[in-house]
Amino acid sequence: MKAELIVTLLFPLFTVLTAGNPDLKQFYAVKTIKELPPNVKILSEKEEDGLRITALKFDGGTINGKPTRIYAYYTRPVKPGVYPAVLNIHGAGLQVLNPDKNYPKHGFVCLSIDWAGPAKQRKVPRKPPYSEFEANGNMADKRTGQWKISGVEQDGIRFGGIFARRALEFLRSKPEVDKKNIFTVGSSAGAHLSLILIGLEPDIKAAVVKYGNAYIRDIRGFYGGYFGPLTLCPKKQQDEWLAYFDPKHVIKDYKTRVLIISGTNDIFFWMPLVFKTYREIPSEKRLLMRPNDNHQLVGSEQISVKFFKEAMDGNLSGWPELSVPKLKEQKDKITISTTVKSNKKLKKVELLYKLMPLPFEYRATKQYRWLSKPMHLSGSMWNVDLPVFDKAKMQMVAYVNAEDVDGGIASSDTVEFPVWPRWRGLPGEDRKPPVSKEAAATGNLLGVYGQFEKKAGFHFTGKAYVDTSGKFQRSGKGAAHVFDGDKNYIAKGIPGTAGKKFLLKGWFKSADPAGGSARLQINWNGSKPFKYNLSTPKISGDYQELKLEGTIPPGSRSGLLIITSPGKGMYIDDLEYYVTD
Repeated sequence: MKAELIVTLLFPLFTVLTAGNPDLKQFYAVKTIKELPPNVKILSEKEEDGLRITALKFDGGTINGKPTRIYAYYTRPVKPGVYPAVLNIHGAGLQVLNPDKNYPKHGFVCLSIDWAGPAKQRKVPRKPPYSEFEANGNMADKRTGQWKISGVEQDGIRFGGIFARRALEFLRSKPEVDKKNIFTVGSSAGAHLSLILIGLEPDIKAAVVKYGNAYIRDIRGFYGGYFGPLTLCPKKQQDEWLAYFDPKHVIKDYKTRVLIISGTNDIFFWMPLVFKTYREIPSEKRLLMRPNDNHQLVGSEQISVKFFKEAMDGNLSGWPELSVPKLKEQKDKITISTTVKSNKKLKKVELLYKLMPLPFEYRATKQYRWLSKPMHLSGSMWNVDLPVFDKAKMQMVAYVNAEDVDGGIASSDTVEFPVWPRWRGLPGEDRKPPVSKEAAATGNLLGVYGQFEKKAGFHFTGKAYVDTSGKFQRSGKGAAHVFDGDKNYIAKGIPGTAGKKFLLKGWFKSADPAGGSARLQINWNGSKPFKYNLSTPKISGDYQELKLEGTIPPGSRSGLLIITSPGKGMYIDDLEYYVTD
């Protein structure tokens, strides 16, 4: 292919119209192929299995005053014709870009673009070929010693959005591409990018979003995962980043048919936020929430192919569509019902549910998994009965999956029992486990202070504090934050009787999504020689229960509890202390 003339394109730096309301179309602006020819350079080309696979580079335009080049694989059937096209957007951490043969084998043209670039900020940068541009990486980093956002105009996600729009222009310029049937599929970070893209490109026929969400900071208690680094940055920086990169700002503009694929246990894009995103999409949409799945479908799969072929027919009437389940509580059972629209024969309809003691955790837990139970058709309703349970101690979240004989599968919205407003981002207190009879009998000697609803009952040394923002607590509104080891910690005098058993237990999570460590220590007053109990376990970015227990040493009548954590530290909630015979 003959290289075409380079025409310089300058993308203006972002312009904020009003505070928190930037012009996103300008921020992600691109030129058409006519305005800026692609200047294609073919790196390699081969034919195999009836496909022509071309590795190439083309102009991405000048961004922030510097020229860019997009590296991509363009794969299509060898047989001449006009084909629908798929833009494939990879996730974070890409090492080597590979051609996608899945879509071309089913009659599509596929353009897979690289938006990772040289990744110079990684410990081990990528080896060429890769897209040519200079960015600060995605979101936030702590290369300077503290977490910060380096600036939205230099963020790799901005480059990814511009490259994706430029890739669509490339596809539209190809004579073998059916301009009315262009699709996009994105996985993980690429799914997040796709959610932005389809708000800027309403002519995309359909999109499959595999593990991604909008409304990143909108539901209290569910802010983290893939976006965890943001939570460690100053709020003003978070506000600016979210104004440019939270897809919620463009969802109102969707015209594209959307299938969101995710998993109940996904650790990067959290289930409540995925459902929130699905609810807010105004265009034709479907959801597939896979039970006990954690990021398992980021690679090639056939669901996307089936969805795109269905969307080409003009609507999604051939894909199952479910109503929001209804729940009826009776004396001896709970009945859950839904309706399913489908012009194809249904293979199965099943309830997926998780029932566990408070506090409820939708992700993977050792004892409690998402379970399934077949539903049965009665008239126009699909129904299933479940046994009653103790509502004061337990929480259930449930939804329905329906699959047709051709492999089309979709999920309903959730139903929560008892009603749990925070799951949906609605006002209301979180559900707390009741105090057990055993605990009431022995007596939690920290009382309400260990719930950290306010800064009281403990000595807060240095800058240790109680965070009541609603972002870091396990239950209620607050959680204690300790960090930098013995500079910012909490301490409290506690009672103890020599020879009796003690138990300190609570819930801890690292302030660093990558994990950290905790230090729990009790110094026993009056013990001779001096005695103490110490535990220094590793902790993750999710709440986990830790315990420190043993026998109070001879001579002791009290102790000093000290809780510390190095570096960025940790959050502490629901801390309890008991002394028993």
